[in-house]
Amino acid sequence: MRIDAIAEIDLTRGQDDRIGALLDRAFGVEAGYHGRSFHKQRHHLRLLAQDDGMLVGHLALCFRVIAMGDRPTPIIGVAEVATDPAHQGKGIATKLLEAAIARSRATQAEFVLLFGDHPIYQRMGFLPKTCTIRYLGMAEGQMTQIHTRIEPATRVMALQKTAWDDTALIDLAGPIF
Repeated sequence: MRIDAIAEIDLTRGQDDRIGALLDRAFGVEAGYHGRSFHKQRHHLRLLAQDDGMLVGHLALCFRVIAMGDRPTPIIGVAEVATDPAHQGKGIATKLLEAAIARSRATQAEFVLLFGDHPIYQRMGFLPKTCTIRYLGMAEGQMTQIHTRIEPATRVMALQKTAWDDTALIDLAGPIF
């Protein structure tokens, strides 16, 4: 298996279509991807797991400055961790997450942040947090409204010595990734 890192701007139409098809297979049509390679907004970097030329896994990374309370905080957001259903149980998501963490450690980000409750995240070192988050709602590529809610599925990994503020409002400064 090979993992390739591709900047969003460098994705070909064929790669984009293959990612969209993978996300539909991995998450089901009810998840709302409809063949798109992203849910709400495009990302910055894609990690693609390929086996014998076939796309078997995907993970998206977003580099963003959020606000933790009143403090600007650079983070890497992880999104759309997906494994082709025919290839699950082979460690593909683990390898993608390891590659994502290694890339994140080489950035200016203070944390890696994701939203999900799969047990793999805790095994990889992400700590569960219950945060109040504020984010931009989006539907069909258009902004809808600003949402504020308690998000129990927040997972955080520190990359620097900065402490995560469990009591602060987390303003994502955009949509959920």
